[in-house]
Amino acid sequence: MEIIRKLESAIGGRWLGVSLYAVPVKRKTEHVCPQVNRFCETLKIASVSKVLIDPHQFTCPGARYAFGCGNDLKKSMIDKLVDKKGYNAAVAKQLIEKTPHCQDEIHAIGINTSENPGMYIAELQPMQAMRLVQIYQKMLEKIFQTEISSVLSACANVVVKAIQTQDMAISFGCDDSRASGSVSQDRLYAGLPSTQARTMMD
Repeated sequence: MEIIRKLESAIGGRWLGVSLYAVPVKRKTEHVCPQVNRFCETLKIASVSKVLIDPHQFTCPGARYAFGCGNDLKKSMIDKLVDKKGYNAAVAKQLIEKTPHCQDEIHAIGINTSENPGMYIAELQPMQAMRLVQIYQKMLEKIFQTEISSVLSACANVVVKAIQTQDMAISFGCDDSRASGSVSQDRLYAGLPSTQARTMMD
């Protein structure tokens, strides 16, 4: 994929193309369907394989909520932040309600399965993130401004956010992505919608 090659050359890191499908997609022989519970785990496998997965198989409530498969999980996620993370109930409610998520149910997620994905995501080191922001500001001629959340990092606050806002998204990860997605301490998530990525790599 040409855009991925350019992103990796200009910025560094391992970039992946992510596509969200509102209808079931037939799996091809080269597509891997890993038995994983979280989206962040899927990204780890997709770094070496083309992945096509149904988000309904995720047991992580955050990933299910992000991809429109568990809008009924909102209360349980708020309760988890209060009971296990020590958040104030009002703050926990605001965090979850402001988290980007798909209004329509997603039936398939493809990673590196399309030449024209909806967005690109990578785990970057701080210096690589610096280069990304520099290219963003130079090529788009605007200042990057964003809100950072510590919950539902890769799934909601990078993939879904980048697609919905059509703007770059950054997250420092969440507890699950650090533990299950094997995101190291010196990495953060960055995502670009496809149109923006193409403009930045021109």
